[in-house]
Amino acid sequence: MKVNWMNGLLNCAAAIAITAICAPQALAQSLNIPTASAMSRVAKKVAPLFPPAAKQLNISGMQDVEITVDESGSVVDAKVLKGNAIFSAASLAAVKQWKFTPLLQDGAAKSFTSVIVFNYSK
Repeated sequence: MKVNWMNGLLNCAAAIAITAICAPQALAQSLNIPTASAMSRVAKKVAPLFPPAAKQLNISGMQDVEITVDESGSVVDAKVLKGNAIFSAASLAAVKQWKFTPLLQDGAAKSFTSVIVFNYSK
């Protein structure tokens, strides 16, 4: 009886170890593509609104936003990588509305990540 319990415990530990090893591979399925490639796939682009506070303070600049696009071409995640924080809300609100043509690899749609650069000038 004790041997069966031990075998069950070992099998469970092996399953947990395999899951832990395989889990990162599921995240790696998203391809990282260059900005120019992502921009060529844009089907719907929404321009960010220039923040009134930035206009009042006479601030301009660029902001890099990393996006994750799902298999259907929708932006499912976005985060600011660099740039003035005054532009963050506008950049994120705009890019989350963007749509892309699906990225196909070996005939199957794949999710991808890329960086979108917003230029805020007066």
